[in-house]
Amino acid sequence: MVMRFLAVWLFAGILISGCGFHLRGNIPLSETLLLVAVESSDSTLRQEMIEALEGAGASVVDDAAAARSVLKLHDINYERKVRTLDTRGKVNGYRLVYSVKYTVTGQDGVELRKSTPLRLERDFNFDSNQLLQTENEERVLREDMIRDMAQRIIRQLSTIARLATPARSAALAPERAGPVPA
Repeated sequence: MVMRFLAVWLFAGILISGCGFHLRGNIPLSETLLLVAVESSDSTLRQEMIEALEGAGASVVDDAAAARSVLKLHDINYERKVRTLDTRGKVNGYRLVYSVKYTVTGQDGVELRKSTPLRLERDFNFDSNQLLQTENEERVLREDMIRDMAQRIIRQLSTIARLATPARSAALAPERAGPVPA
């Protein structure tokens, strides 16, 4: 019995490691993004972005002039759309849509990331007989969407580091090579 239990766990561990599953870990950010200011009209999303950036190793400052880069979150929109109706024509399902555009500019004002739109959607069932529970479910889904949006932005910001690295290496290569022989 114990041998079967161990065999099952061993087999499950082999399957998980073989499929490429890994914990997310730390998301690397460019040096430019390690001292950043966050601008947003939505205080909840701004706070979530600050926490995500700090979790990725960045320092967030309030003054854009003191930052190496500025992350601007704009065109933030949250909608609740009717998804389904029952036989009496009453709503029994909604689709929540959360969309954000963001731009990243460097200290010199050059755009590191042009205005990039992101959109999340979640479906939830609505029961008019359990209004309080349904309102709580929508609130929880909305909070989850905000956290998910912040993590998506962080993952996309990590590509700035990967895209900037070859350019930086190419810019430094002639200096390292020394004089070109004639």
